[in-house]
Amino acid sequence: MPRLSNAEYLVLGRRIVMLLGSAMQGPLSDRLRELARAYDPGVNEAMVSAEVFLFNKYLLVQACAGVFPTAEVDYVVGGLVAALNERAGELELNSERQQAMEGVWQARAREFESAFVRDREYVVGQESVGVAWEHMIDQFCRNVKALDHPPDIWAGADGPSHLAGHSVTEEFDRMRAALGELNRTHFNRVE
Repeated sequence: MPRLSNAEYLVLGRRIVMLLGSAMQGPLSDRLRELARAYDPGVNEAMVSAEVFLFNKYLLVQACAGVFPTAEVDYVVGGLVAALNERAGELELNSERQQAMEGVWQARAREFESAFVRDREYVVGQESVGVAWEHMIDQFCRNVKALDHPPDIWAGADGPSHLAGHSVTEEFDRMRAALGELNRTHFNRVE
């Protein structure tokens, strides 16, 4: 199958950005914000919003990797990045600010990678999940604010961390379903 043009990957990226926008307004983002406030009641709301965005972006990139044909993933994610850069351009950010944002993204992606791999192995195929996405949730909290003596966010059975963990599963499944439709539309394949 011939590769899509750069313009077609950009169009696909714009559609994927809409999924990110939806995630930012959805239950997972609300749960992550609640968790951040429970983790540190004095947390900076701008920092929380940035970390919620980075968490959702990472989750969406992983959903892309799990849905699109392996040979297409880098190009699809490239289209997503190009579409996000378009949005950033609308904010009229200077190149130094854009580079700083990219540096933070790269750092977060590295931080989440091992947590995602460990959690994904545990969560996938589990009928009854005890602690869903524990390592991802822990990393999110550390990214919000590194505390010398962090609270036990896993105390109790239905606290903000547990609710956020279950919301990660729901959002990841929703992302994968929507991306599956885009995969079928653009690549006529079911992965």
